[in-house]
Amino acid sequence: MSTTDPSADYIHVPQLAPGLQVWRRQLLAIFSIEFAKAMFSRRAFSCYALICMPIILMVVAAFDESRDGSAAFSTIENARRIFGYIFSALIIATVLFLGNASIFTSLFRGEMLDRSIHYYMLTPVRREVLVVGKYLAGLCAAIILFGLCTLISFLLLYVPFGVEQFITDLSNGIVAQQLGLYLGIVVLGSMGYGAVFMATGLLFKNPLIPIIVVAGWEMLHFILPPALKVFSIIYYIQGLLPIPMDQGPLAVIAAPPPLWVSIVGMFGLSAVTIAISVLILKRLEVKYTEE
Repeated sequence: MSTTDPSADYIHVPQLAPGLQVWRRQLLAIFSIEFAKAMFSRRAFSCYALICMPIILMVVAAFDESRDGSAAFSTIENARRIFGYIFSALIIATVLFLGNASIFTSLFRGEMLDRSIHYYMLTPVRREVLVVGKYLAGLCAAIILFGLCTLISFLLLYVPFGVEQFITDLSNGIVAQQLGLYLGIVVLGSMGYGAVFMATGLLFKNPLIPIIVVAGWEMLHFILPPALKVFSIIYYIQGLLPIPMDQGPLAVIAAPPPLWVSIVGMFGLSAVTIAISVLILKRLEVKYTEE
């Protein structure tokens, strides 16, 4: 006599238990998708245009052959100082700021405009994993793009002086010290600006206005009292410049923070802003008709 099991009518689908392995696979999948978007999508063209600006400027200065004393790179000390000004005024204030604004505001706001954010929202992915995966992808893309821009621009200052000068500075530790600080500024700046602009893309339908507000605050940081300077990202990264820049007669002088304060500050800002972005995303309702 045969009996039939009622459960035989159903197909048993094994369920994956939530855990670190599942989250890691999801994180890597999100990272690979978002990294490719940040590096090779149409929105990345603006970043490539930005990183070309300091490189072209350094090429023009490096290949100036008027070595009669009026050339921009007449001495290696003068070349290092000129690069310091270019890095501070152009790479930090323009390339790093606008580049991160372009990359990170597009992580969520770009998908809302493209009407594709619901593909992520309908998947069984924790919002924490989605935010962290997108943030890490944008951060890696920013560090690669703006780090290469800084590296190429720095190496170009040695063009008028030959390989011998570069080897001398390399053996003396000047290259490692200065280039390490410049690249460290790129990393910390991308962490801070990236976290802020990712949250901006989630909070505002039109992130242009808050970007302008943040830009104005960062531009005016040099005249702010020390108690307010601590709320600007540029305060933490500009103090790491190997060659301090003169900020003009109107600047309010404040001691730059130690290196560990800058590192902890940017990590803390990133963690807090990512947590805020997760809370916003958990309450997000996708209504394309309102976009």
